[in-house]
Amino acid sequence: MLSGVDRVVQRAGRAVVILALVAMLVLLALGVAVRTFPAIPIPLAGYDEIVELLMAWMTFLGAAVLCGEGSLYRVDVLIGRLPPYAARLLGIGVLVATLVFALVLTVEGWRLAVVSAETTPFLRFPKSIAYAAMPVAGLIMIAYTLIGIWRALLELRPRRS
Repeated sequence: MLSGVDRVVQRAGRAVVILALVAMLVLLALGVAVRTFPAIPIPLAGYDEIVELLMAWMTFLGAAVLCGEGSLYRVDVLIGRLPPYAARLLGIGVLVATLVFALVLTVEGWRLAVVSAETTPFLRFPKSIAYAAMPVAGLIMIAYTLIGIWRALLELRPRRS
């Protein structure tokens, strides 16, 4: 069941990241075109506020997807030079540090998203929509990191022959 949930989270996360990137590129390209060729009658007022919102979601969800792949924080160079048991311990240490980061990101991101009454200057979007990317990504990272710690601890157990 977990692998099915993992596949859905990974695909959805990647899709959102890719769509956000494409939308940002289109909006920025249109902004450049409108400034370069003033005769183009495309109203783009406030597009930069949408780009800011998309950037927040792309960045934080992208980090959560990388965390799920196990490629957000890695110390391969050092782990490759350590004995297997020490390498596993270091790997668990990295996962614990990732967990602490994800917990802080979730708690503080939630606080910021809930407390913020800011709106964007032109479109009047609540900035809490962008800030919500932090606790959402943090929760995904916490789940992936706890699973990673669990698996790493299982690997530390002595094997029965």
